Amino acid sequence: MQSSERRYVLERPLEETVLYEKVERRIARVTLNRPEKHNALYPPDQFNELARKVNMAVEDPEVKVIVLRGNGPSFCSGDDLNLAPYDTYGGAPGQKPPQRLRVQAVLGWLNGLYRTLLYCPKPIIAQCHGWTIGVGLALVMCCDLAIAAESARFSQRQQRVGFSGLSMGWQMIQLLTLGYKRMREWQLTGRTIDARTAREWGVVNVVVPDQQLEEETMRWARAVALNPADGLVIAKTHTLLMLDLLGVPGQFEAGALGYALFTNLKWDDEEYNFLKMRNQLGLREAFAQRDRLWAELGFE
Repeated sequence: MQSSERRYVLERPLEETVLYEKVERRIARVTLNRPEKHNALYPPDQFNELARKVNMAVEDPEVKVIVLRGNGPSFCSGDDLNLAPYDTYGGAPGQKPPQRLRVQAVLGWLNGLYRTLLYCPKPIIAQCHGWTIGVGLALVMCCDLAIAAESARFSQRQQRVGFSGLSMGWQMIQLLTLGYKRMREWQLTGRTIDARTAREWGVVNVVVPDQQLEEETMRWARAVALNPADGLVIAKTHTLLMLDLLGVPGQFEAGALGYALFTNLKWDDEEYNFLKMRNQLGLREAFAQRDRLWAELGFE
C-alpha cells in the first residue's frame, strides 16, 4: 500500500524525504530530509527509500565511502509514531492484522534497511547531531564509523512504550557494540546519553564541536577513500563473514518474531500503557507523561 493511500501522509514526496548526492568523486552522501519531524522514519516507505538511496552509492563503481546524515535539528528521532500500526499493514481501524503479516512485514523492513546498512559492501560513516533515538540509533550502530557533534544526544526512549528491552533487528550488533551489561542497562532504562558518553560506550568514534561536524566527517571519509576500492569491498565482505559466524544475521528473524509477540502485550492496571495514553492524550502529552515517570527516578 502506498503512503498516499493511507490516513497519514508525508509532508513531501517520498523521494524527497531521503536525498542522495555525490559530494566528491569517491564520496556519496545520503541525507534524511524530514527536518520538521526530526527525521522520524515513516515505515515501511521511508525505510525502503533509505535503502534505495544507499544502494545507489553501492552501484556506483566510483564511490568508495558513504556518509549518512540528517537535515535539520536532529540525525533521526526514530519511527514516526503518528503512523497507526494498522496503516502500516494496510489494515483499517479496529481490524487487527494476522500475526503472519506482522512477521512478514517487519522481517521485510529489517532485511530491507538494517541489513542494507550493516551488510553494505562499502563503508558507511554516520554524521550525528541533535537527537538520535531508537531506529536512528540502530542506523548508527549498523554503520562502520560514527562522528558526533558535542550537542548530540543518543537515547533508547522507544523502549518505554512497552518494548522493555526488546530491540527488534539490531540486538546482536548492539551487544557487540556495548557489551551485555551496558546493552541491558540502556534497554531497560531507555536513558539518554550525551556524545561524550556515547564515545566512551563505543557508539561513536569521535566527538567534535558542532560547527566542525561536517568538516570532520568529510576528513574521515577522505581518509577511508585513500584505501583501494577493491580492498575496501574485500575487507568489508571479510568482516561481514565474521559477523555471520557470530550469528548476527539471526537478529533480523528474532526481531520480526519479537514484534509479533510484543503486539500481544497485556498491561496490568497500575502499569503505564503508552499506547492507550497516546489515544487518550495525543502523542506529545503521552510522551511527556511517560518520561516524567522515569525522570522521577533519575533516568532522563
